[in-house]
Amino acid sequence: MKYWNKMVSEKIIPIYKPIGFSSFDIIRRFKKETGFVGKIGHGGTLDPFACGVLILLLGDATKKFDEVISWNKTYLVGIRFGAMSSSQDIAGDIKMANCNKILLSELKEKLSQLSNKNLIQKVSPFSAAKHNGKPLYKLAKKGIIIEKSKEISIGDIEIISYRWPLLTIRVNCSRGAYMRQFAEDIGNEFGCKCFVYFLEREKVGKYNIKSCYKIDKLNSILEK
Repeated sequence: MKYWNKMVSEKIIPIYKPIGFSSFDIIRRFKKETGFVGKIGHGGTLDPFACGVLILLLGDATKKFDEVISWNKTYLVGIRFGAMSSSQDIAGDIKMANCNKILLSELKEKLSQLSNKNLIQKVSPFSAAKHNGKPLYKLAKKGIIIEKSKEISIGDIEIISYRWPLLTIRVNCSRGAYMRQFAEDIGNEFGCKCFVYFLEREKVGKYNIKSCYKIDKLNSILEK
């Protein structure tokens, strides 16, 4: 396409994915706005309810998929205690649950214990992880829950705000760490149901929100 005659064949493009769009929605929007017709993929799914950094891999950059998904990530996570969701997030069916108020001092102590540790995390049944080639979330929608676990690394955890029953934390983590499951694990430490009501991926490798293109300004990529 004429739009891309000045582009190199290998390109990594960070896009800010808004809430309400799937990762593949962004790919379709990108193709439509720029006219790109080559190979294109992304470096890590973001669910429609989430927002933040989504890495697009163009052309030969698709060969770097394994490298890109191995990069560490940073998330801003909003957790709602005293309620549960059928999908561990705000997109599911929400039900209230009895839960004693958690003190800030208790949260600080527990999050300190979880910080900078290698943990064995249950793989969320609503994740894009696969079982026999099929994504777990598709199986879960059919009522088939597959139990899997894996080792992850959690780095620094920062409490951004806390006003019961809402907690916002910033989490640095390794590849494969699911924030919905991590939030549930935190709640389980206190015997309290919870779910993620907000999720923003702030950083993937060296790419942060400030380095991202907005989806309404994708044509500006053609000027680079």
